[in-house]
Amino acid sequence: MSRVHPIRTLVVMLVGLTLSLHPAAAEAAKLILALGDDSYIPSDVVQGAEVKKELGEYELVEFAVVILSNVSYGGLPSAVQRGLSEYLGRGGSLLITGGPNAYGSGGYQAIADVLPFEVRAEQDWTARPFKPVIPLQPGHPILEGVTFRTVGNFNDLNPKPGAVEIAQYAGGGLGRGVGGGPGGLIGGTFQSPMIAEQRVGQGTVLGVAFDLGQEVRSGWPDGTRFVRNLLNYLAALSPLEPKPREKERGGGERGR
Repeated sequence: MSRVHPIRTLVVMLVGLTLSLHPAAAEAAKLILALGDDSYIPSDVVQGAEVKKELGEYELVEFAVVILSNVSYGGLPSAVQRGLSEYLGRGGSLLITGGPNAYGSGGYQAIADVLPFEVRAEQDWTARPFKPVIPLQPGHPILEGVTFRTVGNFNDLNPKPGAVEIAQYAGGGLGRGVGGGPGGLIGGTFQSPMIAEQRVGQGTVLGVAFDLGQEVRSGWPDGTRFVRNLLNYLAALSPLEPKPREKERGGGERGR
């Protein structure tokens, strides 16, 4: 099992501290693109960042973080489908959350190489007995101050070699290990990965196997905090910023 590199965690903490000490310098310095279910994402989720629901006048590489939240791959704008490889190659951060339109059930086999999980079925959104989510990397920044509830609905995925598995379902999953054999067998039950991340190019992809929006809306006490932790972590890792734009007469803006 891979572990979070301590230097990586330190860099995230230092960047976050810099933004908090110099909020004026951070104003509008970052953009977040939220595609799919954005109902659970606060507009002020990252200090100094703005959440957008569509590309608009911006190019994909101007967004520090891209969120694909329970949205099918085929439902993504063509510019996003075409641009993900370059986006990650230039250091962007990608968050993919679970749901009936995500992972195998959402056609994400098309970008299997960037996922921090292995898709094992075309229809992987499943209902299982409600079990706890077990943190495997308790020092990871996204878990700070977060206590998980039990979950019973998630995308049943396999661990991916080389990815950092951050949390897993406490038992009852049917995941297979590398090469098709059983993996993650603990106490007589198979484990299913719930949260994992991996580096792709210069960028970061972080996956959540449950429907984050559904869990937050259902009253999970630490749900909003977890969302803030996720997006602050990913924004701090990404160097991507919007390009400067000239203001037109009358207060409008135009791209260069």
